[in-house]
Amino acid sequence: MVREINRSSHYALLDTGWALLIMLVAAWVRFHDLSKPAIWADEGFTLLLSSYDPSQILFHTARDVHPPLYYLLLHEWMNVFGNGVFAARSLSALADVATVVLGIWLVSLLSTRRAAMLAGIMLALLPIAVRYSQEVRMYALLGLLMVGATIAFVYWVKGSGGHWPLAVYVLLMVAGLYTHYFAAVCMASHWAYLLVLGFSREVKHKPLLAPAWWVANGAVILLFVPWVPSLINQSRFSGFNWIVPLDVFTVVSAFWQFVSYSEGPKESVWMFYSLPLLCLAVSAVIVMRDRSEKKFSTLLVMYTWFPLALIALVSLVHPLFVYRYFVFAALGLPMIMAVALDALWGHAKALFFILLVLMVSIESVGLYNVYHRGHIVYAEVNKVDALAEHINALAHPGDGILVANMFLYYPFVYYNKTGVTPMLYTPAHQDGTSGRPEGYQIWTLIQQSADKVYLDNLEWLTPSSGRVWVLDGRGDGAQKVVIPGSWQLLDTFTAGDGDARLFSVCPEIP
Repeated sequence: MVREINRSSHYALLDTGWALLIMLVAAWVRFHDLSKPAIWADEGFTLLLSSYDPSQILFHTARDVHPPLYYLLLHEWMNVFGNGVFAARSLSALADVATVVLGIWLVSLLSTRRAAMLAGIMLALLPIAVRYSQEVRMYALLGLLMVGATIAFVYWVKGSGGHWPLAVYVLLMVAGLYTHYFAAVCMASHWAYLLVLGFSREVKHKPLLAPAWWVANGAVILLFVPWVPSLINQSRFSGFNWIVPLDVFTVVSAFWQFVSYSEGPKESVWMFYSLPLLCLAVSAVIVMRDRSEKKFSTLLVMYTWFPLALIALVSLVHPLFVYRYFVFAALGLPMIMAVALDALWGHAKALFFILLVLMVSIESVGLYNVYHRGHIVYAEVNKVDALAEHINALAHPGDGILVANMFLYYPFVYYNKTGVTPMLYTPAHQDGTSGRPEGYQIWTLIQQSADKVYLDNLEWLTPSSGRVWVLDGRGDGAQKVVIPGSWQLLDTFTAGDGDARLFSVCPEIP
């Protein structure tokens, strides 16, 4: 008995040591170069919106495309820690470190201690998780909430803790829905898993038929109902029409984004399709090998694959497939691989080590891509911080500042220290219609001062100093700027694929 107690204590101490080491690795890779990439468009909008008071955050969020919880949390976070790049991104980084811990916890409930530690290692290095743990957006928070909700769900399915796990599930799932609408897809994956159990003859107790489950889901819906009018308003005016139509390349490349933060090897069709096929094969194997009554391997597979499959089907009618929206689902891939590797340990150690080294190597390449590609979402090399620093150092009182690339506007507003309100170039379309945004999505913050911010014609720009800075970029969102013939170029500063040009609006006549 004493020997068993000592052995149990030894294993507990060893597991704690491994978990702490994994936490340190997860923290290091997430906080490494955290403030190096410049703030990009969505982050700039998020930082500006979150600086408003809560009532204004709710008002403007209702005109955008996402729910308000992350912005409200970031508002309070910045009140305590400030709005610096490192401070603001730390909220996501810390949330994702906590997610790694929850991932270890979840796999320990579903499989062995070895599988839990393997999952922790691969979760700590997962490139897509690291990438979005370094961004001032809601994706890391959503992952934390969804893994936490799944843990509560597992405790309830196991019959542990009475109804308390469902109460925790309700709170976490409601928080998820107020963070990102794809939380509903995660909740649907739990329903899909219960449906599978319902058709299994081996399962005597059918959780899908439990009244408590239906009451809990009803509570989630009731608690989300107050936001439904705002969701309808968002759909009416934004329609998510900026999301491109779905194709096979987009789906397959999503898997490469998850594990290597790249679009995959385009030079070989076989290599390109190998990764999702491997993930699919491994998922099928752990499901078929699962002889447990609750089929928890099926839960992991449903958690990972069901959101992707469901949104892909919906996207055939209305495009909604954006790979960063699936960060929470991508967290399931390391867990699936961990369960599969654990099954190999007893009879194929050589294959175990080969696959583990392969997975960690691919993730390491992905981490390299994360650190060296930066926050590339659009086709720009974002150096707006350097451009803003140049303007901040050389601007004179009364200078005009014109941003000619819409995706650089909010980032420049964030970095701007000149005291001058920058304007956004909005020339008319070729058909003569206005080029100004309609005041929804990210442009809701400008609508009340549209006449002061939007500039349709450069000839109208007459700053008191006689000087104008034109901030431009050659990536997506750039406008073709035709400089008036009376303007004289005084200076050009280039950084990344952007430039800041200084013009004299009223040059002296010789």
